Amino acid sequence: MKKTNDIDELNQRINDFKKRKTASSDVDKLSPQSASKGFQMSIELVSGVFVGAAIGYFLDYVFSTKPLFLCILLVLGGIAGMLNVYKTAHADDKNGERL
Repeated sequence: MKKTNDIDELNQRINDFKKRKTASSDVDKLSPQSASKGFQMSIELVSGVFVGAAIGYFLDYVFSTKPLFLCILLVLGGIAGMLNVYKTAHADDKNGERL
């Protein structure tokens, strides 16, 4: 008798776990648009850093101040990239879209 109760209890726990797993699974709800938004945000972040570094390197070459402009514009490019990512995420949040 005890084995039957244990098996029934185990089956009930397995069924409860399956119900929770399917109810809370967000992986199935992701769309290709979410992936494209993530890719867009990563490109915006990286491009800000690269553009800042390129301009800084060019200014250092022109004015012969090797690391000065590169360091400054690298940091500013990173800040600009993060600001672009924030704006994109905030605009999607206002539209009611989930990232």
